[in-house]
Amino acid sequence: MDGSIRFKIDKNGEISTIGEYSAKRLARFAGEWQLAPSTSYLMLFERKSSSNVELSQESSLISKVLFSGVIHEGSLLEFFNFLGENSRSGVLVVVTEKIKKSIFFKDGQIRYATSNMSEDRLGEVLYRYGMVKKDVLEEALADKSKRLGEKLVQLGHITVADLYRAIKLQLEEICYSSFLLQNGHFYFYQLVSEDLIPSTIHLQTRNILLEGVRRMDEMSYFKKKLPSPDVVPEIVSEASVSNLTDHEATTYKLIDGRKNLRDLARQNRMGLFETTRIIFYLMQGGYVKVRTVSSMAVETECDKGNIEKLLLAYNKIFSYIAQKAGNVRKKLIHDLDTFTAKLEGNLKVMFAGVEVADDLTFNSSTLLKNISEMDNTNKVFSNLYKALDEIFYFLLFSSGITIEPEIENELQSIVGKISQGQT
Repeated sequence: MDGSIRFKIDKNGEISTIGEYSAKRLARFAGEWQLAPSTSYLMLFERKSSSNVELSQESSLISKVLFSGVIHEGSLLEFFNFLGENSRSGVLVVVTEKIKKSIFFKDGQIRYATSNMSEDRLGEVLYRYGMVKKDVLEEALADKSKRLGEKLVQLGHITVADLYRAIKLQLEEICYSSFLLQNGHFYFYQLVSEDLIPSTIHLQTRNILLEGVRRMDEMSYFKKKLPSPDVVPEIVSEASVSNLTDHEATTYKLIDGRKNLRDLARQNRMGLFETTRIIFYLMQGGYVKVRTVSSMAVETECDKGNIEKLLLAYNKIFSYIAQKAGNVRKKLIHDLDTFTAKLEGNLKVMFAGVEVADDLTFNSSTLLKNISEMDNTNKVFSNLYKALDEIFYFLLFSSGITIEPEIENELQSIVGKISQGQT
């Protein structure tokens, strides 16, 4: 239970609560209300009847909502700057369809933040920055008797200094990720007392803004060569450590052609952004290059699980192409049958008798049966990957359809994860 009050508005305008918990919570606000100016994502209500109103402890904490608005590119940066420059105190809440982040300000400076996203949880930050191992984190999370940070310090897995750094990083990343939102809504409210604002951490709003803008600018540049955290770098030539900074040298020594950016960020304890920046500049210097998915596929074992995952990934995107193709779909099925009929060598054996479904997907059971009967399965995974990838581009060519770059990047990322045994 996330503590939210939920209700549903039907097409006739009738309101009903969702669940007994929501009903009990909403009963505390009993009375007549009027809908204030609202948007499709955010509704504001103003109390009209004030007789016999007994405010709950929770509702009495909020003084008033001062600002609300629609998120568009750069709008949150501007509003953060406004709050900092005008020394505002209160809570900024950022909401989209699935995301809710709250940033607490005191005298214009950031003091605390919360988020409903799993990657923003303290445990995930500790793991992402290499402060704790996964098994240690899971064991600590299983113990509900104490807070996670307190438990890890007590067990000696982290120091109080580590905990302070992790909480500070957590706050920073919640803010940085908020800047990246392209849609949704925000509102800012005051609390009845500034003493209610947590003040264990103090972040200068101006510094957060400057770093946030830098990250947004640089990451868009980095992504041209390092499109996702699943990218695997490998060493091109031996670099003289004396030519590198301490952070660059530390990261360089960790590169083994198997670890992706997430793994490296965990081991060097510098975080994903800083690690991405270091790898980018190592690439610029000719020290490393991005390992291709094809090269990783060559080393991938040809077991049933890997083949099924590979087929599932490509069948999903073939089905997506079929949906976009519309009336052209029947032509694509014919073209695809013709294409696979001309395959040679091991690929001809693999695809023998494999039918193309109406949604352009391949029957995995027939293909797996063909592979199991092959005498030599050396490089089968790699060859199958190349064939499916070629089919993917052939379908785009034959249909004249274009797909979003993010979908293509995600496909290659999935194949990379299969090759690294991460799925």
